[in-house]
Amino acid sequence: MIVRRLFFLSVFFCFSLSLHATETITTGDLYPPYVDSSLRDNGLMIPVMAKVLDQTEDYFDFEIVYEPWARGYEQAKQGIHLGTFPYVWDKIRDNEFYYSDSIFDISSHLFSRDGGEENIWTIELLKQKGWRRICRPNGYSLNELEKPLLSTGFFEIDQPSTLFDCFRLLALGRVDLVPIDTVTGRFILDNYKFKAGIKHFKNALFDASLYFIVSREREDGQEIIRQFNESLRQLKADGTLIEIRDAYLNKNPLNLPN
Repeated sequence: MIVRRLFFLSVFFCFSLSLHATETITTGDLYPPYVDSSLRDNGLMIPVMAKVLDQTEDYFDFEIVYEPWARGYEQAKQGIHLGTFPYVWDKIRDNEFYYSDSIFDISSHLFSRDGGEENIWTIELLKQKGWRRICRPNGYSLNELEKPLLSTGFFEIDQPSTLFDCFRLLALGRVDLVPIDTVTGRFILDNYKFKAGIKHFKNALFDASLYFIVSREREDGQEIIRQFNESLRQLKADGTLIEIRDAYLNKNPLNLPN
């Protein structure tokens, strides 16, 4: 079993791209398998980001630093950091950040204590069960939940500090639903001790992508994204990105559904 560790602020990775002043790129924790301090390399996204940035034009030196999600996001928005990752698109962020091309595509489902992976969720079913308490960690986007759920006016949002807390509250019966990327949700359930019976509904809540984002406050923001995208496209085209992902997941099996 993977042991949850306290948040890490001092750990960082350095990758040299040039002799320019060092920049920082921020990310968070406990979003497995993408970013998680208990995993090898602190998660899949770390070697992916390192490879993409290492293949960009000779532009900057950088360090990956770790902050609580909300703090790192705000600092990135102010332009203190070169950028932050991984984030999904929402309309508020789009006004504040430039987005890279998609790094990974994800599919989010509703996790519940007795959802059953053969069952289809509907608003009528959720209302029938009285499941109105949705858990979404502080700093996570609510935009994707607006159309399918929040627009009904039926649901309430709980926003604890971490995704781990959401699953703990779900196991205790203090919230009813956790909407999250299926890979992440299954990873947490397979590797942490929670009450048996937590599953996700068969039908997806929404599909999204994970991005690297750079503040619009930075004058060089568009150039950073341009270089990042050129490198990312090349690594996708030659198969390197898939190789990194597959090699990582083979060493960190996720017990994913077929």
